[in-house]
Amino acid sequence: MALSIEKKVGLFFVLGLIIFGVLLELGGQWNPFEKSVPYRTFLTSVTGLKVGDAVRLAGVDVGKITGITVLDGRVRIDFEVDKNTRLRADSVASLRMTNLLGGQFLGLSFGSPAAAVLPPGATVQGKDAATVDSVMSSLGELASDAQGLVTNLNRNQQEVMGKISAMLDENRGNLKSSLANLNSITGKFDRGDGSLALLLNDKSLYRNTNEVTASLKNITARIEKGEGTIGKLVTDDSFYHEAKGALASMNESMKDVKEIAGKINRGEGTLGKLVNDKALYAELSGASKNIKEITDKINSGQGTLGKLVNEDTLYRDVTATMKKTEQAVEGLGDSGAISVLGSVIGTLF
Repeated sequence: MALSIEKKVGLFFVLGLIIFGVLLELGGQWNPFEKSVPYRTFLTSVTGLKVGDAVRLAGVDVGKITGITVLDGRVRIDFEVDKNTRLRADSVASLRMTNLLGGQFLGLSFGSPAAAVLPPGATVQGKDAATVDSVMSSLGELASDAQGLVTNLNRNQQEVMGKISAMLDENRGNLKSSLANLNSITGKFDRGDGSLALLLNDKSLYRNTNEVTASLKNITARIEKGEGTIGKLVTDDSFYHEAKGALASMNESMKDVKEIAGKINRGEGTLGKLVNDKALYAELSGASKNIKEITDKINSGQGTLGKLVNEDTLYRDVTATMKKTEQAVEGLGDSGAISVLGSVIGTLF
């Protein structure tokens, strides 16, 4: 049965619509004139990602997802990129959100220029990013923790308020007495009773304080002008120079003392030998020992000097001799030489 021209036109129109629909459906995914380079990556979760979704490098569409395969513990994602797109060894693939409504795409990073270019079919390093599900799960856990915290705070608040209420009830009398005492004390302050109240209410203290302050201000002004002894000490540089010269002289004197002490320590000079010479010490010790022995003998009456010190016989003999000599001298004028000589000899013996 031959088709009429109208049927042929209608059939052709229907086929054209079908082909047009297929082209519209595959227009974004199939391009027979475009050459693509295949790669793959591995992630642990690809929620919302499907075959045909975009692959973007720094936000620019460079390819599409060609396959998603579930493996043991991870998901393999096969994708293609334009032939002019260069992926490097340190490029990273991660799942990104297209918008807040939940669209997903596979995002790629450039990598460093020094890294090697990946060959077709190579594996791009994958990095799991936070997804809407993980964020919502975290928010749910956070809300649960916050709810527990609020519950604990409410319970603790009730316990604290209960303890405070009980403490107030127990100490109501003490608190009332304390408030009454404070009221009495403040009333005394207002009336000027007591020393502290006088200090707070007596204006003479304020005037005295002002006078003392004015006096101190006057004194400091005079000191700044260099008046008086303290003013000269503060403002006159001559005292500083004199003190500095005195310190320098003291330093020189200390150097001399140090030199003298050094000489004494080295045994130089008379004083150094007296301090450091052990032989001189031994001689002085021996001499003092000998002197002690001599004085002991004198005290005990040993020897001539001991007898002279301790016995009076010699004194009496000398006294008698002196008397006899005096008698003999008196008789010199009345006797001759021979008689005198005989008298002296007789007197002595």
